[in-house]
Amino acid sequence: MSEKKRTAVWLIWAAMVIILLPLAFAADPPRNYSVTMIIEVCVVFLISALFNFKVQGTDIITLQGIGLAAFLIFGLFVEILMTQFGILTYLLSQRVSKNDLHRIPLNSLMFLFVSISSAAAFYALGGNPDELAHSFLRQGIIPVIGYYVVAYVVNEIFLHVYRRWVLKTSDRIKLFKKDMVWEIVATLLMMPLGMAFSVMYFMYGVTGITVIAVPMVALSMIIRLINNSQELIRFLQRVNRLGQLLTEELSEDHVFNLFFKRVPEMITADYVYMVSYKQPENPKMVRLYKKENEGFFVPFQQEADISLKVYRQGKPVLGLKKNDIYPFLEALSGGNARSFLSVPMMYRGQVIGVLTAASHANKAYRKSTRVGMEIVGDFLAIALENARNYEKRKKESERCPLTDLFNYRYLMKALNRIFCDSSISVFSLIMIDIDNFKSVNDTYGHQNGNAILIGIADRLRKTVGDMGIIARYGGEELTVVLPGTGRSLCFEVAESIRLSIASEPFMVYLQNENRYKRINVTISLGTSTAPDDAKNPTELIYNADHAMYAGAKRKGKNRVARFV
Repeated sequence: MSEKKRTAVWLIWAAMVIILLPLAFAADPPRNYSVTMIIEVCVVFLISALFNFKVQGTDIITLQGIGLAAFLIFGLFVEILMTQFGILTYLLSQRVSKNDLHRIPLNSLMFLFVSISSAAAFYALGGNPDELAHSFLRQGIIPVIGYYVVAYVVNEIFLHVYRRWVLKTSDRIKLFKKDMVWEIVATLLMMPLGMAFSVMYFMYGVTGITVIAVPMVALSMIIRLINNSQELIRFLQRVNRLGQLLTEELSEDHVFNLFFKRVPEMITADYVYMVSYKQPENPKMVRLYKKENEGFFVPFQQEADISLKVYRQGKPVLGLKKNDIYPFLEALSGGNARSFLSVPMMYRGQVIGVLTAASHANKAYRKSTRVGMEIVGDFLAIALENARNYEKRKKESERCPLTDLFNYRYLMKALNRIFCDSSISVFSLIMIDIDNFKSVNDTYGHQNGNAILIGIADRLRKTVGDMGIIARYGGEELTVVLPGTGRSLCFEVAESIRLSIASEPFMVYLQNENRYKRINVTISLGTSTAPDDAKNPTELIYNADHAMYAGAKRKGKNRVARFV
């Protein structure tokens, strides 16, 4: 909601209170000035507001049930004040954040209109509180039903107006929605409760109210405990499901993408970030989620963040605005963070990272959230280690450990895949052999020979770039696969590779003389193009290899030859 709308809501609320409260007082002056009774009913309102509970995501508050009794006993004016007191207590118990303070005047206005409208319906249908005291069932059923029906209808109209004209949502009015069903059920349950309160008061006074209030509050507490347990079970089930999905991923990026997509859906979070402690001397923030993408970049410093404390102690931290909001989080949120939760990511008894979630809402995280996020953090640690190990093993199985080029196994897989890809109509292969490499090894040693191999691989990467796949075929032989490249362009690329090697000498270290020496190295290259020169990977390699030996090696080396 924009700042202008928030201001307008507060102004409308102030105007309505100033106008409607005196009118309510004049229309239905307070009855029954018993201080003891007023205090007792206020206590019941307070407890009912605090011990609200949810059913299928819908908040159930017994204020409407008690509201009827307050209206019948004390009159409309006192009922309005008590209901306003109750709804304010309820909102404060829900940890309304600074950005959501407009909910207070909105809810106050809604219940104000509900109180006045339902009271008007009661009187319009012939309801008389004084007569109800003598014969409730005979005199008050129809007015009481009208009281609750109008309360429900006005409540729904107010909510629709709020969603449509304040929040600007485009949803259509639906006669039957899931939350609407539960609101109807709640209203039907409140009706006999309000009648019971009133009957017991008319029959037994304060004692009658107490007889109803005590079991009602006890039942609310029990239902709330059961509901909290069910919410915890559902939350832990979602945590477990997320953990399973995380550990099934074999890519580190996929693990992060899944985690930072699902976690903000599971908990209240305006910010989520992970700090890696794989290198404890150099921790770094590896991923950051912001609910609102606006905001400037805030460089991470571990001394300014809660993660350092969590890493050292290996224990989670629940933080509140009244305690510490660390400088990094304070800057990241622009001072709007009101609560945070930071948990260690444990792997084999070691903290490998710290996960932090923060919210603009006050007290957004409970002990149950902490327990769930600890489990999620451990799942994330395991999933990341599994993904890293898989990627490491995959790299080891597909890469030459010396040059970090692809190996023969990967080369053959790539060629088979390209041959089967109908979208690639032409492609070429370059076979490369280092000239006189045995002499280099014999003269300068295998360590220098390996250094030259590494240097040639580096120059190949710079020359070929993203045009093709570079692999070490074996020994001093290398290959380059060029998808979508015909004969002429392949020859040009091969010539560029030859020049990149021949134009600049390599350095070898002479251990006996403790100095470096420049030596010139050349390569011979052969090219072959599919489908003209070959119908399968083996034939393509053989033809390129034949061109290299027959057309380049035997004709003086340091040259490129085509298969003909």
